[in-house]
Amino acid sequence: MQRLDGLIGAIPQYLLMLRSQYWSQEKLSRYVNGHLDATLAAALRIPFYRERFDSKVSRSQELTSLLILPRYEIPRLAASVRALHGDASLLASGLTSGSTGNPVSFFYDAAHQASRFAARARYLRENGWNPLQRSLWIISTRMQSPDLLFTEHARLFGIRFLSHLLDMEQLADSLRTMDPAYLYSYPVNLDGLARIFEERGERLPSLRRIFSGSEVLENSQRERLSRVFGVGVSDNYGSTEAFLAWECPLGSYHVNAEHVIVEIVDEDGRPVAPGKLGRVLVTTLHNRLMPLVRYEIGDYAIAAERGCRCGRKLPRIGAIGGRDINLFIDTDGKRFTPWPLFRPLLEREWIRQDQIVQRGVDRFVVRYVGDRTLSGDDEAEFHRHFESILQSPTTIEFERLEQIPRAPSGKFMMALCELAAAEQ
Repeated sequence: MQRLDGLIGAIPQYLLMLRSQYWSQEKLSRYVNGHLDATLAAALRIPFYRERFDSKVSRSQELTSLLILPRYEIPRLAASVRALHGDASLLASGLTSGSTGNPVSFFYDAAHQASRFAARARYLRENGWNPLQRSLWIISTRMQSPDLLFTEHARLFGIRFLSHLLDMEQLADSLRTMDPAYLYSYPVNLDGLARIFEERGERLPSLRRIFSGSEVLENSQRERLSRVFGVGVSDNYGSTEAFLAWECPLGSYHVNAEHVIVEIVDEDGRPVAPGKLGRVLVTTLHNRLMPLVRYEIGDYAIAAERGCRCGRKLPRIGAIGGRDINLFIDTDGKRFTPWPLFRPLLEREWIRQDQIVQRGVDRFVVRYVGDRTLSGDDEAEFHRHFESILQSPTTIEFERLEQIPRAPSGKFMMALCELAAAEQ
């Protein structure tokens, strides 16, 4: 019932968000701080938070002084919520994808779901999506998905859902047959579909826009999608816990400030300067059932200054770096985005799928799927390219596979840092 209330409650919240994205910074701050005060008050009713926070904490100005909530503490928080509310079956719940192999459960109330659905609706509509026209969504359809209610009822609007776990050729056939006006999926699935359509020389004449989320959208993927399908791509930054940010028509990532507070901090928990990479912290603003306060979601992103030519006053973030296990670690112990390492793979169009795994600061595995094996000259080029990027000698193993295995979540991971996975 809570899920249905969340879907119904999204309508007034969506109408508010259409206005609030253009509010002055002062008016938006008053709205955010009011909901943050209520969130902190709700948190103090949960034994887990009472142990972590001073009982006097109730003012929004004190948020940055509070302890960061690491992912490994979430089971304790969830157990505390269950103990407070009794029968867990009465609670709406969601399960993270568990890309690290450690899935975590969350509880959320109708107000949080309404805010989440409203934020997603704003992202879609502001980028041209029309719910009355054919849409194909290739996403997770698992029972633990926080969007399960949406996938169950959106079919009434002519939206079709397919599991992202289906064979890629089968998905391509379904996509060609349906010829939707809008396509939504994960970047790696979209990239795989674009490669198949390019090989077949096929197009989608009705397609107007592509939407992507749940994974980092790399520039080469965005370029291939635009080239093959002839339309633009609108990306978003969402997770099981909340719908964090979305890309406006001018290409800026705006935080859903009416839904969440997003902080980008360094390893010591201090805010990073604009243009710098940092850890993402999330505070939910509407989930009184299981509020997340300064939760370290496990992602990295680049901080950005406010202001966008689109006129929206919502805070911005820069490029999304991905999760710990998607960022590589250099010889100084610092994390860096691995995407520049992929250039030799992207230049070889016959490679249909690829993955780079970091097993040590100077040890890598390049996995690929293709109709031929990399030559000695190819491998030498990879070595030169890696060493020019990393500025140090490297060891690279090459593995040609029939298919690259999926993560436990069912998603493909183009970059995997086993060093970060070991830390978790």
